[in-house]
Amino acid sequence: MALRWTAGGLLVFAAVGYAETVSWEIAASPGTHRREVLANGVKTYSPDADVKVQEHLRRRDGAVSWSKSLMLSDGFVVAARVRRERALDGFGLVVRRRGDVNGYGWNWFERVKDAEFERPRAPGRVAVTTAKIPEGEVLASVEFLEDVALLYLDDTHRPPGAYSHEVVIRKGSVLRFAAAARDD
Repeated sequence: MALRWTAGGLLVFAAVGYAETVSWEIAASPGTHRREVLANGVKTYSPDADVKVQEHLRRRDGAVSWSKSLMLSDGFVVAARVRRERALDGFGLVVRRRGDVNGYGWNWFERVKDAEFERPRAPGRVAVTTAKIPEGEVLASVEFLEDVALLYLDDTHRPPGAYSHEVVIRKGSVLRFAAAARDD
């Protein structure tokens, strides 16, 4: 958004940015042992400046997708996999950690009503906004309606169902994603 006004006969433009806030906690969860909080904080960020957008290879049908990610702390990143959809009925939030070659953190959400989504086999409700495009819509933001623990596994060689960390995004936090140059 840009504002313009005149000052002393000069036309002045000013970019108006906005900030979003994510409250988070990162904890190690080593099996049945005690959960250990590694870091926590509040990140105030600009979707346009702080959200990294990476376009992925196009599929044979020409469809394109993006990873839109926000660095939290301690090398942990929360990202959404964004692609054009006729109607957005589900999406994934991804947790990554710098340096973990075999790391994996895919957290799936499905529509339950209107703009509300939840995880099918774990607690976690969110509300989303979408941006309308000619072919349908793309994910634009995720608001956390309750605390949501996104799971992460630092080594995929561990048994199925295991996870090593939780990245808890607190109720009221908003992940807003910058528009890619070709979202529309």
